Amino acid sequence: MPSTFANDIAGKFRPTDIGCMAPKGVLLGSADWMCDPASGHGFDDHGNARRVHAALKQGIMPPDHKWSAEWLDTYECWMADGFNP
Repeated sequence: MPSTFANDIAGKFRPTDIGCMAPKGVLLGSADWMCDPASGHGFDDHGNARRVHAALKQGIMPPDHKWSAEWLDTYECWMADGFNP
């Protein structure tokens, strides 16, 4: 069964992460925003999700709670499965 944002990703973002990033236009709690197939931020497709992934992988987001390798693998599986809502 393919991974989805709702089942596999959304719950990994804490309310504080969502609240901190929303004023910057990064809508971590929005499946519409995270699953948007549009290019952007230097990526050919799914620019929002790929930008978030890059920040998570670099360990710069969230600043006080770096994601584990397992969580990053889950995010990467979600991307490979097609960014399903």
